[in-house]
Amino acid sequence: MRLVAPVPSMVRTAVRDTAVLGHHIPAGTMVSVSPHLNHFSAEHWTDPFAFDPERFAEPRREYKSHRLAWIPFGGGAHKCIGLHFGTLEVKLLLHEMLRNYTWTVAPGYEVKWDYVSLPVPVDGLPVHLRRR
Repeated sequence: MRLVAPVPSMVRTAVRDTAVLGHHIPAGTMVSVSPHLNHFSAEHWTDPFAFDPERFAEPRREYKSHRLAWIPFGGGAHKCIGLHFGTLEVKLLLHEMLRNYTWTVAPGYEVKWDYVSLPVPVDGLPVHLRRR
């Protein structure tokens, strides 16, 4: 969910005049927030483009480096109300899939994502599953 956030962009409205990285944003301006910028920030993540689940484990806890470093479900007052349910649902599904199947892809395969609305694999994600 860090490398491919389930919601690639979130639209928000500035509630008061503010500045972001030196740019003035007047109150009432609609802005788009992209988790990808936060999720790949070298300021908050070690080797940000690498798949490294240990970054979430103690004592590293890189997702705690900033309150908005990891925002696959949004952040602040408008964070998704279903984030805990969604997280548990994904863990349950992956647990069963990993326990019951061997997963393979073609050697050298790299997934390409289409971010038109939600992340969708461009080629249908050719993963082969073999029941254990």
